[in-house]
Amino acid sequence: MKAKLPTFILVILALALFAMAAAWGGRSRAGGSSGDVLTSEAPPGVRFVSVALGGFRGLLADILWVRASNLQEEGKFFEVAQLSDWITRLEPRYPEVWAYHAWNMAYNITAVVSDPADRWHWIKNGLRLLRDEGIPSNPSSSKLYWELGWMFYDKVGGRWDEATPYYRIAWAGEITGLLGGGLADYPLIEKQGTAAPLLAAVGLNLNVMKSLDGAYGPLDWRLPETHAMYWGYRGRTLSSVDAVWCDRLVWMALTETVKGGALVYLPEQRRYQCGPRLDVAIKAIRNCRDIKSGGDPLVSLAMCVCMREAALDLYAFQHPVEAAAALRQLKKEKASDVMEDMTLEMFIQKEISGRMHGLDNASKEKLVMNHLVRSDIWRRLETPGFAAGYERLARFYWEDYVGTTGTDKAWQTLQKHAQERSLIEMPPSTNP
Repeated sequence: MKAKLPTFILVILALALFAMAAAWGGRSRAGGSSGDVLTSEAPPGVRFVSVALGGFRGLLADILWVRASNLQEEGKFFEVAQLSDWITRLEPRYPEVWAYHAWNMAYNITAVVSDPADRWHWIKNGLRLLRDEGIPSNPSSSKLYWELGWMFYDKVGGRWDEATPYYRIAWAGEITGLLGGGLADYPLIEKQGTAAPLLAAVGLNLNVMKSLDGAYGPLDWRLPETHAMYWGYRGRTLSSVDAVWCDRLVWMALTETVKGGALVYLPEQRRYQCGPRLDVAIKAIRNCRDIKSGGDPLVSLAMCVCMREAALDLYAFQHPVEAAAALRQLKKEKASDVMEDMTLEMFIQKEISGRMHGLDNASKEKLVMNHLVRSDIWRRLETPGFAAGYERLARFYWEDYVGTTGTDKAWQTLQKHAQERSLIEMPPSTNP
């Protein structure tokens, strides 16, 4: 078996090729340009390597790819990150290269480090790589817009990483430092004429933000779901096979915004509490009604998921007319298990049962408890509408869980335990 080349030998080879290319650079430029000249939006370092190495780029990139694949199989993700940085500069016009490098940092490396702050460091590196280098080098690649949006949706705002609360709070803190403390602050920044440079720091374009806000918002830009929607919104307009994934991402992020797009953020207490955005739900219904999914099953599915969430939340938070509009849209999209003669009450009952299906009793009780805890927290945050809505949702799930065997005493006991837990999650001293 042949021994694998050490990484430092590959680096020496790269430097040697670089020197050869630099010596021949004048002749290469005099003889004409290559067919994949980068745009002026590409980072200077990427453009320099691309021009200087010329035709040697592909050869060296292939060698480094083989080495990176071997290191990946060995679980040496930090070494892969070092090599990938070279590869992105050698092959900047291949979106897969940037996606691979960013994914390795945000997912593989964070899986082998334990400290949330260290994980957040690598996630931000992955975000910045796509936003500040990958997309500028490939401005027409909807794949990279999707990759960046998905990283916001799945990693920063996801549910599978135990450090997600840390990421959400950290991101909210960064955006608060740039744009202010909430929705009411954003127009003020725009009037002051300071928006553009502040937004550029996180890759945002004010005109695109206005367009997105006009269609679905105003949105809270401290939330990762909003940034997932933003990058999907930009990528879905590009003529690329991956544009449909961007369109789907917009609806997925919109669903999360309907569920939790109202944010109370108290950085001094690290309090991060989300509630529903019923106004966004109503706008989503209107947009769903006014557009066609184009027959694409992925987009249609994502739209239906959003309409299901909108119908349930609007009903629970006492907006039955708008909830009925969401149900009509589900019928129009011919959503599975939604019959033409189904009433709103029938749909709500079926939706609750579907969400409880397959859960064991402990998980069902936990679901009820979580909604009751949210209800009590919003009551203490002096938002009675949210408190009542979450209590109704808890009651829907409870009644599906216990059927006719439940007692008022058991319900009251559960409420008491939820109040005790809410005091632990949000001690009285953290009340605004």
